[in-house]
Amino acid sequence: MQGITYRFEGFVFDPDAGTLLNSGQPVALEPQVLRLLQYLVENRGRIVSKDELIDEIWQGRLVSDAALNTRIRAVRRALGDDHVQQKFLRTYPKRGFQFVAKTDCLKAGGEGDASVRAFHAMTLHRAWVWAGPVILLLVLGVVGAVWWLNESEVAETSLSAKPSIVVLPFDNLSGDPDQEYFADAFTEDLITDLSRIRGAFVIARRTSFSFKEEAVDVKDVAADLGVRYVLEGSVRRSGDQVRINAQLIDGQTRSHVWSDRYDRDLTDVFSVQNNVTGQIAAALKAELREADSQRQRPMAGLKVWDYALRGNVLLFNPDSAEDFRDAKALLDKAVELDPSIASAWSGLAFVHFAASMRPIPGVSVANSKDLSLEAAQRAVSLDPKDAEGHWMVGVGYARSGQPERGLVSCYTAMELNPNNDCAYVCAGLANMALGNPTEALPHFRQSLRLNPRFRPSTKYTYMGLAHLHNGQDLEAITALNRAIAGSPNEPTANFALASALALTGREEEARAALEKSMALAYSDRTTVETLRASHSWMGPGSERVLEGLRLAGMREQ
Repeated sequence: MQGITYRFEGFVFDPDAGTLLNSGQPVALEPQVLRLLQYLVENRGRIVSKDELIDEIWQGRLVSDAALNTRIRAVRRALGDDHVQQKFLRTYPKRGFQFVAKTDCLKAGGEGDASVRAFHAMTLHRAWVWAGPVILLLVLGVVGAVWWLNESEVAETSLSAKPSIVVLPFDNLSGDPDQEYFADAFTEDLITDLSRIRGAFVIARRTSFSFKEEAVDVKDVAADLGVRYVLEGSVRRSGDQVRINAQLIDGQTRSHVWSDRYDRDLTDVFSVQNNVTGQIAAALKAELREADSQRQRPMAGLKVWDYALRGNVLLFNPDSAEDFRDAKALLDKAVELDPSIASAWSGLAFVHFAASMRPIPGVSVANSKDLSLEAAQRAVSLDPKDAEGHWMVGVGYARSGQPERGLVSCYTAMELNPNNDCAYVCAGLANMALGNPTEALPHFRQSLRLNPRFRPSTKYTYMGLAHLHNGQDLEAITALNRAIAGSPNEPTANFALASALALTGREEEARAALEKSMALAYSDRTTVETLRASHSWMGPGSERVLEGLRLAGMREQ
């Protein structure tokens, strides 16, 4: 296969040169990962077994399946893929892997070869301006051992010196689908409580819920997310009684670290949450933060609690205007019955913020951004130790032209819950609003690390905008292409890509991207002026984005 260059999606792969380009930009690959990609692409017409891959890559050396799985994840990460989408690399359980993307083979001297030569010429004149986060070793103090990573794998992203855990959605065994929200809400509260354990790394709730109703192997989940422990369990509710089973599993060995069962009156469910959290904290040898050991109990009883839970569960992953309308109705009912329930106000703050950023029929009003900030402030006044309220206050201030005050609230949310990915998105947006896109980028990257499976396209969109604000147009194009690969119909990412392409002189591509963006926009009357009205709060760099859109052909008014 010497002299063959492969093209798939926006990638050009030249095994002989050892290069992978994404839209003309280099993607760093460790040698074993590059060889693995080459072997899979060359054998894309069939399923390749694990044993065959190990023989090919390690040449007869004895290695574990985990070593291969680590390199498989590195290939997927390089391609912007994951084990859920499987756009490029498909897993066949107990059989192996197959490269499935449509692939064109280009002879030496062809278009792909020219792209590679252009890259090599470019590297003689300038260094890469994109640098990934520093890769740190994750140490598990619980067992006095280091969580392994092959020292050569700089592509693996991990956090330093923190015991790590993912909470899988608890199963609803009540026999009533309408009780699904109760199991989900219990899982959500556990994740929140565990996130407050000082020194722990806890996978965010939205990523955890992406495994809902999936039959998964805890060892695969742990390896895929880069965590040591997996918590799973079930909830059975009958009348005013609830039975909760929970078990903590070592993701490396599948051995049970701890398990327990709780039979309680429903009114005592809060003590169960504290019990489970305390047991896990002891197993992780971490301290619980002193000021937040008790869950908030609504004064008006379980009925109002149900309204608040149902409304917030709908907001875990809303995908339609109806979800927002239904959530708002439930949360409005909750605060009507009990104005002291902070979680309902936090949920309402999120609903109104979303409604201020795009038109949501039946929810959006002229002062949606003001309603969002007011609801978030109400949540913080009722529960000052709840990170959700603080990050919503932070975004609300930034949205209202007070990013300095907003950043303080974002940092408060991080302090209260270091594993809340939204707190880092908050800090990124506040920094952009302050005109500091360079400082915003690490926050967006950290939010992506904490919550890699929930709306990564949104985070890549923000990263692309930050690069655009910073004058890093090629890096912006790379990030925005990743965003669009995950969410092709996202208007903001498409508009930003059109701008970036125009600013780099790729006018024909920019016009095509703008045409697509206009078709996806919330209004067919989108102009430079309307976008300035809705997005200028994101900082002075917004004008540069608008200038690119002018170059692409967008009307001024």
